[in-house]
Amino acid sequence: MKTLAFTAAASTMLFSGASMAADQKIATVNVQKVVSQLPQMATIQQTITAEFKEPMDALKKLEGDIKYNLEKRKRDEAIMSKKEIDELDGKIDALTKEYQAKAQPLQQSLKRREQEEQQKILQLVKASVDTVAAAEGYDLILQQSAIVFAKPELDISAKVVEQASKSN
Repeated sequence: MKTLAFTAAASTMLFSGASMAADQKIATVNVQKVVSQLPQMATIQQTITAEFKEPMDALKKLEGDIKYNLEKRKRDEAIMSKKEIDELDGKIDALTKEYQAKAQPLQQSLKRREQEEQQKILQLVKASVDTVAAAEGYDLILQQSAIVFAKPELDISAKVVEQASKSN
């Protein structure tokens, strides 16, 4: 008798939990899609490119110098003296070391700067999701990449892009 009563109570709780879940308004959002469609991304890319233009140009020049000297050594090795070959090899080594010394810190700075901007964009997307959720009364919004299946009509990514595009 006790088992029957427990089973009845458990099934009632299960069905009431399911009906509560059915009353919730749920949506999904594809954050990567939203970020890629934001007009702010083009502005950020232009800003970062302008910010790092000088050091990137210097690295490209070094690359060109290294390539030129390597080609020169290969092309003229037969007519060069041992001393000239050694001098050219020393120059190539010096240019390569200079390149490596400049490239690694530049890559780290560039990566750090991109991460800073990405954080700003993700905060903007989060705020936009919150705004859309509040305006349309959503109880739960899930990231699409964490879901196995969801109906396409649950996707609010376009609304989030629209909201985020209004923000600066």
